[in-house]
Amino acid sequence: MSHRDDVREKGDAGVSTQTSDIALGLAADRKGRAGRRNGRIAVAEPPALRDLRLFSLVDEPTLARLALEAKVETFDEGGVIFRQGDPVTAVVVILHGFVKVLRIASCGDETLIGIRSNGETVGEPPMNPGETCRVSAEAIGPTSVLKIPAARFMRLMKESPALFAAVLQDGKDKIAALVTEIESLKAQNADQRLAGFILSLCPPGVEQCRFRLPYDKRLIAARLGVKQETLSRAFAKLRDHGVRTETRDILVESVSRLAGQFEQLSRQTRMPSEKPDPRREDAA
Repeated sequence: MSHRDDVREKGDAGVSTQTSDIALGLAADRKGRAGRRNGRIAVAEPPALRDLRLFSLVDEPTLARLALEAKVETFDEGGVIFRQGDPVTAVVVILHGFVKVLRIASCGDETLIGIRSNGETVGEPPMNPGETCRVSAEAIGPTSVLKIPAARFMRLMKESPALFAAVLQDGKDKIAALVTEIESLKAQNADQRLAGFILSLCPPGVEQCRFRLPYDKRLIAARLGVKQETLSRAFAKLRDHGVRTETRDILVESVSRLAGQFEQLSRQTRMPSEKPDPRREDAA
């Protein structure tokens, strides 16, 4: 390893970033240094790459080389991580928080494409030099992300079959999530979508839970593809099924009861071709 790999290097946000051993968690007790610029904080202590889903099966030598220039940046509410049309300069992985992904029309109208959270990548890793961002990404509340320079990432993708396979799998996972979301938008009404969303936030293995919505109801409405007044009516209907709301605080009195209601609504709205054929049931 060269001397330059052993020392701290300056990040593009004007603060130092630490070397690969810290990024890989081999010297996690050292404190990173941080600075502020343009309303964001760049933190000099990347986490262990192995702990991130994208890199869980990537070989150690590749992780070490990826980590050489990796850095963490923390954004406040509304902080722009990158803009549609900007050159792709980094691969971005969310460490903590939520990021809204937007598509902006030529007239300036914004369409919410999705909301990403811990461990997910934002945007697409570049395959060729000169690629531009197809979407914009903005922080929802305090959010920290890991950035790996695009040039280094592209080079290592060509050299490491494990990293290339990880990127392919990440793309497949995103497509699967989009298919599920499209199915929800086409086959479920607002009540179902909200019930499913609330269930997804309930901790596993509990019958009663209380939690705070991860972002405001305006964004929830956009994510579920409904108007805000429709969302309000859906929340009101859930009161009959043991879901209590106070601003962003949610109490689910019975997770199994809510799940049963969700399943009942799903049966009621199935397409004719999806409903069980009574003749087949009789024959069975």
